[in-house]
This record gives sequence, structure tokens and C-alpha cells, in this order.
Amino acid sequence: MKTLKITALAFVMAFASIATANAQTALSKPINTVITNYLALKEALANGDGNLAETKSKTLLASVGEIPATGLSADETALLPKLEFDSRHISEVNRIAHQREHFASLSNNLYTLIKKLQVNNTMLYRQYCTMTKTYYLSETAKGRDPYMGMTSCSKVTETLPAVKK
Repeated sequence: MKTLKITALAFVMAFASIATANAQTALSKPINTVITNYLALKEALANGDGNLAETKSKTLLASVGEIPATGLSADETALLPKLEFDSRHISEVNRIAHQREHFASLSNNLYTLIKKLQVNNTMLYRQYCTMTKTYYLSETAKGRDPYMGMTSCSKVTETLPAVKK
């Protein structure tokens, strides 16, 4: 009888592990599409191009809408409307200052989601802009920040390693 209980417990644990792996796989593609679109928006802001940022944010907004809530915790699910809110606001205007305000909030919420899910295919650097006192994510440790367009005012505060495929 004891062996049967241990075998049943092992089965349940294996099934839970498979279910978690399947949920992570289902989230990987849409999250990485969001990351790609976020990085394109970041570049538009770094270049000071409000019109391009408006366009890139529309693409980002659409990709955020593709993230399935299935497999997300309540905390993770709560981040999705926040990502949509900021993406939508950036997509509705071409005023760079207003876009950058929402980008700061967008960056913090996306960072939180990516850190929790750990499905990013690309190494990401969480950077801190010392002039604006805001964070953003970057695919490189050096580069122009989206708030000032400068290369010298940001520093890496954390690295989110790429998940092995």
C-alpha cells in the first residue's frame, strides 16, 4: 500500500511538472514577441522619433494581447492590463515626452513579468538611467537610453539571462 501511495505521488508530481513545462512553452513565443516589439519601441524612443514610437507601440500592444492568461499566476495576469494600458497610451500620441513617461511604467511591468516567467530567449539587461531615474530593458549592456538618447547616463543593474532552449 505504501508503494502505491509513493507511486501515485510520483505520478502527480511528474504530471504537474509536465503541465508547468507545457505552460512555459506556450508562453515563450508570445512573451518573446513582446520583448522584440518592446526593444523596437525602445530604439524609436532612443532616436527621439515619436511617430515611429507610435507605430511600434501599436505593434507592441497587439502582441501583448496575444499573451495567453492560461498558465499565468494571478500576479502575472494582473500585469497584462498594465502593459496594454501603457502600450495603448504610447500608441495614441506622437509626443515623445508623454511616450517616455508611459515607457517607464511599461518597462517596470515588463521587467516584472519577464523575471517571473523566465522564458526570454535573449539575454536582457535592466538598465537605470541616472539622469531621469528610470529603468528600461536592453539587449545590450551599452547603447542609447530611450529617455535621453544618450550612451553615457545608464548603468546595468541586473541581467536576465536567456533561457536555454
